Amino acid sequence: MLTKSDLMAWRQCPRMLWLHHHPPEPQTSASVPVDRRTLDGRLVGEYARRDVGEYLWPNTSGDPASDAATALAELTAAAMLPAVEMPMVRDGLYARADALLPEAAGYVLRETKASTFPLKPDKATPSSPDEHHLDDVAVQAWVLEGAGLPLARAELNLLDNQWRYPGAGDYRGLFRQLDVTDAVQQRMRAVPQWLRQARDVVDGDMPDVRMGNQCTHPHPCPYAALCQRLEPPGPEHPLSLLPDTAGKALARKLAAKGYTSLLEPRPGELVGAQAALYRRIQQAHRTGRPILAPGANTFMQRLTYPRYYFDFEGIDLPVPRWVGLRPYEQVPFQWSCHIERAPGVFEHRAFLDLSGHDPSEPCIEEMLHAIDVEDGGPILVYYATYERGRIVELAKRHPAFEDRLKRLAARLVDLHPVVKEHFYHPAMKGSFSIKKVLPVIAPDLNYGELDEVQDGTGAQVAYLQSCFDAELTPRRKAELRRNLLAYCEQDTWAMVEIGYFLEGKGRPTELRPPSFQV
Repeated sequence: MLTKSDLMAWRQCPRMLWLHHHPPEPQTSASVPVDRRTLDGRLVGEYARRDVGEYLWPNTSGDPASDAATALAELTAAAMLPAVEMPMVRDGLYARADALLPEAAGYVLRETKASTFPLKPDKATPSSPDEHHLDDVAVQAWVLEGAGLPLARAELNLLDNQWRYPGAGDYRGLFRQLDVTDAVQQRMRAVPQWLRQARDVVDGDMPDVRMGNQCTHPHPCPYAALCQRLEPPGPEHPLSLLPDTAGKALARKLAAKGYTSLLEPRPGELVGAQAALYRRIQQAHRTGRPILAPGANTFMQRLTYPRYYFDFEGIDLPVPRWVGLRPYEQVPFQWSCHIERAPGVFEHRAFLDLSGHDPSEPCIEEMLHAIDVEDGGPILVYYATYERGRIVELAKRHPAFEDRLKRLAARLVDLHPVVKEHFYHPAMKGSFSIKKVLPVIAPDLNYGELDEVQDGTGAQVAYLQSCFDAELTPRRKAELRRNLLAYCEQDTWAMVEIGYFLEGKGRPTELRPPSFQV
C-alpha cells in the first residue's frame, strides 16, 4: 500500500520515492531542516485542532485498511462531529485528513500547513497557493471520495502572518482559510494516473534522475548525498559557479552557446553588472590560485577602533508565544560579539536566553551594555540585511530603546560585499558565504568540527529543544547551551579572521581569545 506521502515524494522526484521503499545506508543529509519542519508542523497542527472544537480522533493500530474502516464507522455513527487525523484508504492508497468538518452538503476537507497565507504585494489580496499544497489536498480529496464521503469544500488552513498575538493564550485569528475546491477538483482526475506511475516506480529499478531543483524544492531531499555520488562526472569548473540570480541567468545563456565549463568562454563574454566578479572567478579557476584584488586593505584600514564583530541568531516561531509577534517573525535569542579595543586586543561578549520567555528586552539591554552607543566604533557583520532587520524590529517593539538601537544600526559595516568585491578562492566554489570563506583563510577553523549546531537551522532546532521540550534533562540542556555558544562565537571570530585577511595583517596573534563562560 502506498501513502499520500509516497505520492508527494514521487511528485517531487521519482528516485526519492524509490529510495523510501528501497532504503540505502542510513542517511543524515538534510536531517536538520527536516527536524525543524517536523517541529513546526506538529506545533501548528496542535493549534489548528483547537479551532475545530469537539472532535473525533480515531485510534490507529498500524493496519491502514482496518483503521480506515473502523474510523469510517465511527464517523458515520457521529455524523455531526468533526474528525481529525482521519485515516482513509482507496485502491491501495492511504491518506489521513487533518480535519473533516460536517456541512449540509457533505464534509469540508481542511488541510493545515505550517505555511503563511499567500498574499499579493498589497498584503491584503489573496494570491495563489503553492502547487504542491494543491496536489496534497487533491490526493486526500480523491481518497475521501472513494470512501463515500461527499466533498462539500476543500480548503487550506494557513497561518495569517498579518495577525499579531494579543497575549493571554488568545489565538483566534492565527489561521486563515483559503478555498481551493475548484483547483483540487481539477487535480483529482489525475490522481489515479499518479498512483499507477508511482507503483511502477516502486516496483522497478532505481530511476535514473539527474540532480536539480527538485533536490531542494519543495522540501530538502534526505538522499541528496547519495544522489551526489551517483551523478555522472561533470566539468571540474561548471558554469553554475557564477553566483547570484544574474550569474545563473548568464550561465544559462553560455550553456545555450554550447559551453559546459566556466573556463571556456572568453572573458569578454562574461558580461553584466558583476562582470569583474565573474572574470575574477574564471581567472582563479583557470590558475588554481586565489585572487585578492587591491583595495580591500584600504577599506579595512579606514575603520576605527574599537571594532565590534557582531552576529545574531534568531528564532521565527510559526505560532507566536510572545505578545505583539506575527507568525514567523524573527526574534533574536542569541548574539556574539568580539570587541577589538585596539589592534590585536580582544575581548568576547555573548548573550543567550534559553528561558523560553521573550528574549527581546534582555537581548537589547545586554547588547547596549556590550556596545558603547557613544564611541562610534564600526559594528562589523556578515550580510548586514539580517542584523539591521533585527535591530529595526527590536526598536519598533521596544520604543524606549529606539533611538539607541537606530544609532547602532547606522554603524553596521557589512564584510560580505567587501569579500565579494575583492577576494575569491577556487575552493569557495562560487559561494561567498562565511562558511565557504573561512576554511580557505583559516583552515584550522572548521564548522564541521563543531558539535550538532553547525548552521543557523541547527541553532534554531537547539533553541526549540532547549526551551520547549518538556522531557529535556538539565544535562542535555547544558550541552545544547555550550553548542549554541560555541557556534555563535565561531561566527564572530570568523569575521575577525576575514577582517585581518582583507587588511593584509595575516592571522590574529591571539588565535582563540578567552572564550565565554558557560
